[in-house]
Amino acid sequence: MYKNYFFDCDGTLLETLEDIRWCINKSLKDCGFAYEFTLEECHYLIGDGADMLVRRALKDKGNDEEAFKKVKAAYLPLFKEHQNDRTAPFEGMKETLLKLKEEGKKLFVITNKPDALAKITIEHHFGKGLFDEILGAREGMAVKPDPSLCNYVVEKYNLNKEECLYIGDGKTDAKTAANSNFDMCLCLYGYGFYTEDLLSMAKYTVKKPLEILDIE
Repeated sequence: MYKNYFFDCDGTLLETLEDIRWCINKSLKDCGFAYEFTLEECHYLIGDGADMLVRRALKDKGNDEEAFKKVKAAYLPLFKEHQNDRTAPFEGMKETLLKLKEEGKKLFVITNKPDALAKITIEHHFGKGLFDEILGAREGMAVKPDPSLCNYVVEKYNLNKEECLYIGDGKTDAKTAANSNFDMCLCLYGYGFYTEDLLSMAKYTVKKPLEILDIE
């Protein structure tokens, strides 16, 4: 039986893509780049943190450090201000989390969003106290799929890994679960590219958040 639930954020807890798209497109425009991304194209930008998002958005200039620093400097404050304009929890997610909490489960968020921004958006949508801890990208700690953040939580709360379930929507999440020695639940309603390879990495799949409650 799982006692500890580790959640990804974008595409798992929250529908965030529209805000990400608006912010990265405006950042590119403000920095003089004459192209923008569709909602579908933004699927290819996300999943590995803000730095990788900006580098992918820069296309062939992704390794141009001056361009990278310029666009990142435009993007981060813009995203901090507008990250909740269109973002909302997936249908049924609040009910799922509240039920898990009532059952005495520990709930954690492990995301590649910058740590401060992750805490802002999660608490904005779910309030304070629902999650035992919210962890995003931190200075000096590797981002997912590195297991550092998951292992930090395991050690801090003295958890048994056999009682931990990682819930996410993409290959980065599946790799994070594998690297952390957690079982994986793949959210088919999210932003992942659901190839046979990815599906094979998951012990469970769900088509909507409430189905998480059926996992024992």
